[in-house]
Amino acid sequence: MAEEVFISYGSADRERIQDLVTRLRQAGVTVWIDEAGIEGAAMWSEEIVSAINNCNILILAISTNSAQSKNVVRELALASEDDKTILPVFIEPTDIPESMKYQLAGIQRVEYFEGNEDESIGGVLRALKRLGISTDGDTPTQALGQAPTSKPQTKAKLPALALAAIAIVALLAFIFILKPGDGQRTAKPSAPTEEPTTSTQPETKPLDKNRIVILPFKNIGTPGENDHIVEGIVDDLNIMLTNVDGLKVIGSVSAKTYRNSDKSPAEIGQELNAGTLLQGSIQKSGTGLKINVRLIDTASSENIWANSFSGNETDRSKFQQEIIQSIVNKTKGTILNQSELGSLTQGDTQSAEAYNLVKEGLELLGKGSREANRNATQLFLKAIDLDPNYVNAYSGLARCALQSPALSLNYPNDANTMAKKYSDEALKLNPSHIDSKTTRVALTLQVDRDTTKAMELTQELLKKHPNNLRVLQQIGTILSFSSKTDLAISTLKKGLELDPKNANLHQHLAFTYLVSGEEKLAEAHNQKALELNPNYQFALHIRSLIISEQQRYGSIEEQLLRAIEADDQNPVTVMSLGIVYWRAGKTEESYKLLAELLDRRNFEYIKGGILTRFYMAIGEKEKAFKWLKKSCDEKDFDFINMFYWPLYDSVRDDPEFIRIFKDAGVYGYLIKKEL
Repeated sequence: MAEEVFISYGSADRERIQDLVTRLRQAGVTVWIDEAGIEGAAMWSEEIVSAINNCNILILAISTNSAQSKNVVRELALASEDDKTILPVFIEPTDIPESMKYQLAGIQRVEYFEGNEDESIGGVLRALKRLGISTDGDTPTQALGQAPTSKPQTKAKLPALALAAIAIVALLAFIFILKPGDGQRTAKPSAPTEEPTTSTQPETKPLDKNRIVILPFKNIGTPGENDHIVEGIVDDLNIMLTNVDGLKVIGSVSAKTYRNSDKSPAEIGQELNAGTLLQGSIQKSGTGLKINVRLIDTASSENIWANSFSGNETDRSKFQQEIIQSIVNKTKGTILNQSELGSLTQGDTQSAEAYNLVKEGLELLGKGSREANRNATQLFLKAIDLDPNYVNAYSGLARCALQSPALSLNYPNDANTMAKKYSDEALKLNPSHIDSKTTRVALTLQVDRDTTKAMELTQELLKKHPNNLRVLQQIGTILSFSSKTDLAISTLKKGLELDPKNANLHQHLAFTYLVSGEEKLAEAHNQKALELNPNYQFALHIRSLIISEQQRYGSIEEQLLRAIEADDQNPVTVMSLGIVYWRAGKTEESYKLLAELLDRRNFEYIKGGILTRFYMAIGEKEKAFKWLKKSCDEKDFDFINMFYWPLYDSVRDDPEFIRIFKDAGVYGYLIKKEL
C-alpha cells in the first residue's frame, strides 16, 4: 500500500527528521522516507520517484541543508509536476531558496524547530488533517517516548456520523491553520479597563511595525543551565534596539510574561500594540553558540525575516549586531553603518567568561536581597579583573552600591562614594551608557544636592531618549519624589505604554497619584504592582499606608507578616507592620518593632528615613524631625523623598520641618512645580 506522506529532506538533517517521522507514525500517519538515507547516503532512484508518485502529500523539510540539496530540489520539482500537495515544514529559521520559491509560492507553512517539538507536532498534524490525512487520537504527544507503532495497513470504514464530525473538525482545523502561530489557542479577549492599563483590547487595529516586542528566547539544553546567558543576550538585543532612533521597544518585564505562552503572534501584537515580534532560541554547548531567530509581522503573521547563526560564544556580539541590522532594515528600511552598530555595543566585552559573570550578577541583583547583593558585587568585580573595560560590570557595581543602604549593608556615605566612582568609570568608557547616566542624575540630586544640574540632566535625557524605557522609568522615579507630579505622571505613563506589566512603573505612578490627592488611581496602580510582584517592599509599604488609613487592618497585616517571613531582615517591611499595628490600636506590638529597628541601628545601618516615618506615624514629631535631620546628614536617598510623603501632611508648614529642607538647599526645588 502506498504511504500517505513522503518526506523530502537534506541528509545532514536525518536525526531531526527521524524524530518527526517517529511522532507522525505514533499519530497513525503512514510515512515514506528514504530509510537508506537515514542510515547512509542513497542515490536518487526509481523507488523514490515511485514513492512520490504514489503519496498524497510531500512534506518538504526546509533548512539550510535541504536548501542546498540538489536531490531535494528534484523531489520538489517532481511532486509539483505531478500536482502533489506540498506541505513546507521549516525545521529551522531560514529563507526559502530561489530554486524552491516558485513551487512554494502562496503555500501555508508550519514549523518544527529544535527544542519546541512537543508543541510543534500538533501544528504539523493539524496541517495534515486539513489536507485530508487522518490521525489517531487528539493528543499526539501522549505516546512520546514509546517505541514507534507499526504502520497501519488498513483503516476501518467510519460511520456517517463520524465522517460528519471529521468534516467539522477539518473545517475548524482549516480555519485554525490560517491563524498565526499554528498550534496555539486563541485567548479570550480581556475586558477593557481604565487606570491602570496593563494591556490593550485585543481588537483588530492598525499596528505600528516600528513598535517591537522581543519575546523570551527558548533555552535549548539542560533546564536551568545557561538561563542567565540566554536572558542576557535577549536583554542586550532589547537595549540595543531601544537605542535606535525611531523604534519603540516593549519592555522586557512585559515581554517575559509571554514566556511559554500559547498566544499567537497576532494576539500578542494586539495586546501590546506591537506590529513586529522577534522570537527565537539559543543553544549553548561548551563554547559553541547557536542562535535561531525569526522576525514576524504580527498583522499578517508572516515571517519578515529568519536566520540561524552558529559559531563560538566569542561570536555573540557579532551575531547580535547582525540581528539588530536585519531588524532595523526590515522595519525602518534603513541600514546602520558600522559606526552606528558599534555605538550600540560600546563598552561590551569580548570575554565570554566576563559576560557570563555580569549576566549572572544582574540576575542576582534583581532579587533585592542582602546575600544576592553581596554575591552580585563579587561577580562584577571578577568580571572587571577579566576585562577592565567592561562598562556593564562597572554599572552593575554602581547599582549594587546604591541598593546596599536599603539592605543595611553599607552606610550611605560609603555606598554613594562607591556608586559615584563606578558610574563615573562606566561613563568614561561609554559616555552614552543609559544606566550610568540615570545613576548620575540620582547622585547629582540626592548626594550633591545640585538640583539645577540634576534637572538639566533630566531634561537632556528625556529630550534625547523620549522612547527609551530605562530613561522613562528611572527619570519618572526620580520625579515622582518631587513636586513635579504632572511631569512624573506623564513620564511614568509613557513608560507603561512600553512596559504595561512593570510593577516598578505601576508603583511609582501609584505613589505620585497618592501625593497629588488621586487616591483611587493610587490604590488601583498599587494593587496592580502587588499583583505583578507580591513581595515588592515599596508597594507593600504604600499599601499599608492606604489600607490602614481606611481602617482595613486585617488583610494588610497578613500580607506584611508573609513578607517578613520571606525576608525577616527587611527594615521597610518591619516599619510598615509597625505603623499598621499602631493604627489598629496594637501599640505594644508597634513599640516592639520600633525598639527592634533602633537596636539594629547599633550594629547595622537602618536608614534614618525609615525611623523618621515610623516616629511620624505614631505622632512623635520631635523624634521624627531628629531622624529626618539624620537622614539629611547621612545623604540618605530617602531624605528628599520625605518632603511629600502623606505621613508629613500635618507638618509640611511647620517651621522646623521647612528649615531642615532649606538647610539642605532643596526647599526651593521641592516647592517649584516646573523643572
